[in-house]
Amino acid sequence: MQMLHNLFTKLILKIFKTNPLNFTFSKHTKITIFLNLLIGVFILCLHSLLTYHYINYIPNIIILFNFALVLLYFLFSIHSISKAIQLDITSRNLENANNYNNSLTILYDKVKGFKHDFDNMVDSIGGFINSSDMTGLKKYYSSLRNDCFSIKNIQVLNPETINNPGIYNLIVSKYQKALDENIKINFEFFFDFNNVNIPIYNLSRILGILLDNAIEAAKECEEKEINLIFRESPRNNVQIIIIENTYQNKDIDTSKIFEKGISGKDGHTGLGLWEINQFIKTNNNVVLKTSKNDKYFRQQLEIYL
Repeated sequence: MQMLHNLFTKLILKIFKTNPLNFTFSKHTKITIFLNLLIGVFILCLHSLLTYHYINYIPNIIILFNFALVLLYFLFSIHSISKAIQLDITSRNLENANNYNNSLTILYDKVKGFKHDFDNMVDSIGGFINSSDMTGLKKYYSSLRNDCFSIKNIQVLNPETINNPGIYNLIVSKYQKALDENIKINFEFFFDFNNVNIPIYNLSRILGILLDNAIEAAKECEEKEINLIFRESPRNNVQIIIIENTYQNKDIDTSKIFEKGISGKDGHTGLGLWEINQFIKTNNNVVLKTSKNDKYFRQQLEIYL
């Protein structure tokens, strides 16, 4: 079924002028395509068999009528597949719009709160200046700058910057999850997802696992922070995704975390990183580099074009 899915994906997406690596059918669409293809092949084989054995006995009008029915079926199948794809695209666009509205709501609430406290901020700055308390003013400015950066950070979460609906929805979902745990996520996007050189399904799974791990580790820290960086290096012909997070267990062995069943989290099977490692082993253009320092645990995914 996977082979049939890939064949139809490439064929149909050429019509839609979409990169097959950046598109995956929903389960319903896959079933629709598979059943239509299966029934179509069965009817075509049956029709060919009957025609071959009984062509001398069946009136021409019956043969023509049978051929017309087969043609009608294939036309109906094409129409059905086209509608299923359009439904897929519409559903994805609606989900994309819903997530964008959520990020806009978060941005609006932060800006509204910032505006509400603006007069108090000015009064506080004036108080520090009047008392010549430069130390207090620097601390206050640092906090104020963090709030401004947080608002600017959310502005990055839009479909134009993250130009793939699946990845956009995933990142917004993980951002909201991190927000619920009071984790600060810093974003940098210099990346064209339409040219990523692995299937979006695999990239989404890798990102989901790595971000979940980062959130789990960061929420246990006093300083809860994650840096998510997407950048391209045309000179080296590589796309780089960096996920780094604060973490508590400084003794973690980075050489063993990809082994099956190894997990630093209670109640977890340790299969996530193992599955990533299995994918990387079968793809020569993908490398995952793991490192750590006193502050951050870092996963760097490199995708060569």
